[in-house]
Amino acid sequence: MVSPLPSPSAAARPRWRGPLVALLTLFALAVLAIFLIRNRDYIALHYALRPEAFFAIAALVVATLALRGLAHQVLFGRMGISASAFDWFRLVTVSSFTNYLPLSAGMVAKAFFLKRVHSLPYRTFAVGQVALLVVIMSTNGAVGLAALALDSPEHVAGIVGGGFAVMTAASALMFLPSAVVRRLSGRWLAWEADAAPEIRRAWPAVALLQVGILVGTAATLRIAFGMGSSNVGFAACIVFAAASMLTRLVSVTPGALGIREFLVGGLALLTGFSLRDAVIAATAVRTVEIAVIFALGGIFTHHFSGQVISSYEDREEP
Repeated sequence: MVSPLPSPSAAARPRWRGPLVALLTLFALAVLAIFLIRNRDYIALHYALRPEAFFAIAALVVATLALRGLAHQVLFGRMGISASAFDWFRLVTVSSFTNYLPLSAGMVAKAFFLKRVHSLPYRTFAVGQVALLVVIMSTNGAVGLAALALDSPEHVAGIVGGGFAVMTAASALMFLPSAVVRRLSGRWLAWEADAAPEIRRAWPAVALLQVGILVGTAATLRIAFGMGSSNVGFAACIVFAAASMLTRLVSVTPGALGIREFLVGGLALLTGFSLRDAVIAATAVRTVEIAVIFALGGIFTHHFSGQVISSYEDREEP
């Protein structure tokens, strides 16, 4: 029997990382739970938790997962990976599901599956993933800045507008010469010479899909706000979504539990809205998102485990 390959991580995780993440997660969840308990009377009085609203949010969560799968298909298809849109939808869902595990292993699971089933080298995966993250960051920055200018032009010159401007400037990374990228971030992040032109050709389509993902995520927040009495427009929801989606890139708790909710609340406060209503709305969306991702992710993880096992068995045959 062939033993599984080691994790694609270049170095072992520090021993203190697991306990620290666990403590941060417990703290974030405790703060969120205390917040919701203290505001339970406000929620009961001002919010109508309608089933049809939760079903609409669930449908939008599935739609955004499908669009994320399409974005992966477009980018990695340019790098030689021939997988169907449904396969990418399943892989993105599994990655989101495993991000809720204690080690937030979504990225590792995705890299490992592509290596075993599609023979995608870890270095090539890293290049494609970094390119995808740059597209996400720059697109969110540009759309978020435009929405902020439309909804709260007085905040464009402030912290929120400055943050979106920096995110938008990340698009320049895609067009830097490899030598410059090596100096800035290390050799392993430099674009491969053969992959760079294909990645740049995929940029417009991936950015357009990211706009769709952003609109879908903003729509979930708008529906959640609509269950209450707060008057938050769609442009403001795009601002919240553009910033909160960054927690998918870097998170200190599994799935950014508790972090995303208070990030949305902080942005609402900075742009003149209610922190309380923003946290409640973000929590409602999160609840539905977890239900959808755990239901689909569990099924798809079981299926992909079978594919990985089959890949080992096929390579054992003479």
